Amino acid sequence: MEINGAKAAVTGASGGLGSAIARALHARGARVVLTCRREAPLAALAAELDGADFIVCDLADRRQATELGDRLVDTDILVANAALPAVGRLEDFTPEELDRALEVNLRVPMLLTQRLLPGMLARRRGHFVYIASIAGKIPTARLSVYSATKHGLRGFSGSLRQDLLGSGVTTSVVFPGSVVDAGMLADAHLPAAPGSKGVTADAVAHAVVKAIEHERAEIVAASRMERIAVRVGGVAPELMARLTQREDAVAYAEQLRDGLRHIR
Repeated sequence: MEINGAKAAVTGASGGLGSAIARALHARGARVVLTCRREAPLAALAAELDGADFIVCDLADRRQATELGDRLVDTDILVANAALPAVGRLEDFTPEELDRALEVNLRVPMLLTQRLLPGMLARRRGHFVYIASIAGKIPTARLSVYSATKHGLRGFSGSLRQDLLGSGVTTSVVFPGSVVDAGMLADAHLPAAPGSKGVTADAVAHAVVKAIEHERAEIVAASRMERIAVRVGGVAPELMARLTQREDAVAYAEQLRDGLRHIR
């Protein structure tokens, strides 16, 4: 799909990954709409991206999420990037925390897709990009809830893509690996996962652009070792499960959990 001239909305745009995606789309000539729950960083990014609009919205609030969908009905490209970390053992989550993670990470992307889809179908033009995670491909300690939402995005996008064949509208999923300069690792002040050199937010943004322009179903935006792990996990899931249960991998997961307690 041609990005130049398209209206592109990015959720979670105030974070490093969301802002990198917004900049990449703007550089390709898109009319960008930025959204997140914090006004100050949105306003600053909108000022940087000449011509960009922004909408303040807390996606955990169902009324606000529904209103956002109504305001974006003429959108050509949606990048569903907003997500909560949801890190920790399942038994440590409250029911409210579970609901919030499922709401923001999975239900809202589905809701926004449902709201924007009729207009795209009528125009026979549109693209949905769902930002998942390498954790949506391979098992990772202390990420059962987060991984479930990212696996869910993959299933949703893949099936919806089949329903949309020939309509002029399609979907993609991008699976970032260990993003070292934005997102969960940056928030927790951690380096890349053991065995990985990590990937930058700009590299993930490039993958988003590629997914749209080449209408790719899935792109893994990760280090070489992480891409190898994805392939191994696809054919030998028990072996991958054993590898990810190593002491260093579990210790790293515990550090990530502790570093993100304040935003779960």
